[in-house]
Amino acid sequence: MKVMVVKDRNVLNTKFLAQFVNSLHRIGFDVTVVCDSYKKQGSGVTLDDGVKFINLNAKTKNPFFNLYRFLRGKLGRPTARFKKVIAAEKPDVIICYFMVDLVNVLYKQNHHVPVIMMMHGYPPVMLGNLMKKKPYMRAVYRDVMNRAAAFHVLMKSYEKTISDFCAPKRVVTIPNEVVQISENERADLSVEKKKIIYVARVEKAGKRHHLLVEAFGRLLKDFPDWQLEFWGMRKYPAYERELMELAAKYGARDNVFIKGYHPKIQDVYRQADIHAFPSAHEGFSLALADGMACGLPSLGFADAPSVNELIIDGHNGFLAKDLDDFTQKLRRLMSEKELRMTFGQNAARDMTEYAPEKVIELWRRLIVETVGENK
Repeated sequence: MKVMVVKDRNVLNTKFLAQFVNSLHRIGFDVTVVCDSYKKQGSGVTLDDGVKFINLNAKTKNPFFNLYRFLRGKLGRPTARFKKVIAAEKPDVIICYFMVDLVNVLYKQNHHVPVIMMMHGYPPVMLGNLMKKKPYMRAVYRDVMNRAAAFHVLMKSYEKTISDFCAPKRVVTIPNEVVQISENERADLSVEKKKIIYVARVEKAGKRHHLLVEAFGRLLKDFPDWQLEFWGMRKYPAYERELMELAAKYGARDNVFIKGYHPKIQDVYRQADIHAFPSAHEGFSLALADGMACGLPSLGFADAPSVNELIIDGHNGFLAKDLDDFTQKLRRLMSEKELRMTFGQNAARDMTEYAPEKVIELWRRLIVETVGENK
């Protein structure tokens, strides 16, 4: 069975998607990846031998042709290019990563290939962004969404959001794959490191690092030897300065560290005691899930979608109703090593539900059923 995976930008710039494509190939699908990107390929991620990769707008050795492709990518409509590649490759099913990919493969197209829309994110935000577009484009997006054979979401609670926005034929929940960590490779919580981490890009609006600095600062006088580390992409220096100024307010400047990206994040999890996660919302937080798979207890907010489904309050971590509650539950985790160990063991056990072989089997079923229903 031939599967075409479409991503407007280069698939090799998205680690998750490259791994997903490789997983499909390894369970027997004939996979072709199509992108329409003038940008260079990402680094550190490769596709398996046997996965066909087509970039409709890639650079060449001819500078004049490169100029043409650059301008075409900026000014032209890619639907014609996708029409040609679909006709040439003859896939049994198409999987789209971005909403714009859905437009590219369905708008003014007359093929009869079933399309699965992969909603890899938090639907209220993604659909909210669509509503900000001009009325004509909103109509286009609704049209192609209604024509999709199936919609994929990451959490069961997101299914209604999709159904309220459009009339899809089918909405299916399939979570992200979570890499499983053997017991001897997990964090050893019997040895206290006095370290709290938060793995997320450093961003104010959605990730809310300042809430964690505030909570940590309030507790510092009782836990002067503890450290707080932020790991993740750094793009907003003004916000970083704000975080360090807030830390200084509590006398915590020497206890709070903004570390940045780490290529082997499991090493970071293993050297921590607690993963505090004040994010406002997630699609399916791999950073949170990966920490849990490493055996870390977690702390998040009860009103944060995805976070409040991965963390089970009082079982593998704590969910807080507000900042005061967050602070007090952080105190408990910092104070009680046995509680951290119990939560960590439960967390690692819970993440086996998202083992890669289980998740890719759900995708296999969805693909086979979608093709069968649309013959």
